[in-house]
Amino acid sequence: MRDVLEVLIIAVVLYIAIWSALQTVRVDGDSMVGTLQNNDLLLASKVSYYFGDPQRGDIVVLIPPSDPTKDFIKRVVGVPGDTLEIDGNRSPTAVLIKPGGKGNWQVVREPYLPQRWDTMTFCCQANGIASTVPQPMTIPSGEYFVMGDNRNFSSDSRSFGLVQRKSILAKAFVRILPFAHFGFGAGPTLLPDAAASVEIPMAPALVVALPCSGVLSWRRRRRVRRS
Repeated sequence: MRDVLEVLIIAVVLYIAIWSALQTVRVDGDSMVGTLQNNDLLLASKVSYYFGDPQRGDIVVLIPPSDPTKDFIKRVVGVPGDTLEIDGNRSPTAVLIKPGGKGNWQVVREPYLPQRWDTMTFCCQANGIASTVPQPMTIPSGEYFVMGDNRNFSSDSRSFGLVQRKSILAKAFVRILPFAHFGFGAGPTLLPDAAASVEIPMAPALVVALPCSGVLSWRRRRRVRRS
């Protein structure tokens, strides 16, 4: 009997530890199409950012400043200290970054984008919101610039501004369902600005039925309203 109790206690402790560290989330919307599809089931780490900060390319669960009752899933594009600009005059539209605000401009290569990007293609105002012309913005300490991979159908920093560090809840690190699309694929890379004159290949265009903000279901957390 004592051995059985010990096994049960260990099992309960492990369950609580895993439940506290990890969370399943279900994608609700099309703003991450190119990487994630509506109804994909992901595994997210709630402790990853206890030991470090979000990095460029991370897919994160966050509370948008525009609506604290919802959780969004987006990709981190700019981190604190970066100088960032979006130039829609280029073909394709280019996200330009000076990492840490120093050195020459570099182009963010994003092979996961599902189609050409032709909405909100100029950025940024001081708060990260889209502008009418390309203009550089330096990201303050403790704030992040996030975007959906489906740029034409995403509510992200271009519309609601920079996201505070405390509003980033977890790091989504693997897709577990459907099994046929396990994982996430390649992330962004930085190229010297001279490469911007070269056409950057993108994945074949996908048909998207409706624009969506990229709300997701955060299991056992709170009810999330669809946008």
